[in-house]
Amino acid sequence: MRLASTLLSLSMLVLAAACGDDDASRDGGVDAFVPSDGALRIDADLTPDAGTSDAPAADASADASGPSCGGICDPRGGRCSAGSLCVLVGEEPSCAIGSGTRGEGERCAVPTDCVAGTTCFRRREGGVCGRVCCAGDATCGDTLRCGGPGVLVDGATTSFGECLPERPCDVLGAASECLVGEACFLVGERGETDCRVPGSAQVGEACEVAEDCEAGATCTGLFERSCVRVCRLETEGACPAGEGSCVAYAQSPPGTGLCTVMASIR
Repeated sequence: MRLASTLLSLSMLVLAAACGDDDASRDGGVDAFVPSDGALRIDADLTPDAGTSDAPAADASADASGPSCGGICDPRGGRCSAGSLCVLVGEEPSCAIGSGTRGEGERCAVPTDCVAGTTCFRRREGGVCGRVCCAGDATCGDTLRCGGPGVLVDGATTSFGECLPERPCDVLGAASECLVGEACFLVGERGETDCRVPGSAQVGEACEVAEDCEAGATCTGLFERSCVRVCRLETEGACPAGEGSCVAYAQSPPGTGLCTVMASIR
């Protein structure tokens, strides 16, 4: 009787172990699990798959030696283990299986709404799926530039940018013309303007390009470039004390000028 009881117990243990192995094969890691609902699932166990990317060939070759914005994988088209994708759904990219269904330019509510290679960037009203890029790479092609503040719809701030078209704006107009976190800058030789993320250089401080400067200023100078305030012509008090008077220049849009200290002639 005791022998029969022992054999029964052993057989139950073997059966339990077999069931445990089956559960492990299904739940031991998302590498072996693909959701049937198409939803995107994040999992820290997934690892980057170096050298595999969905990016166009020209972009992939440029990105291979191009700038990196950091993270465990590349959300511009990179893959992770088991065919999973690299997505930007927070401050840092993550590996995930599944994908969102909304394409570039479509409205979104959360980063996981968007297809691979894009994420949900913040707008003044809601979010829009935008192509993820890193400043200086080839992701955006010839007609777009990598810019924007890199803020996702949920408020997460990333080191990545978004492929955006040139957006002419009023350099002294309402900030609502640009994205949250951007300002309007003079960027061309003939008064061209565009929305850019402002820098920290104040009026009078050294700069290299317009967006090095604080909002409301631009970068100019023949030899030593510095930030100069943009002003409205024929407006009393357009330039603060010590910054001279408002003078029209070829590179300033109609009705605007730059605060200029005129040298006295003796």
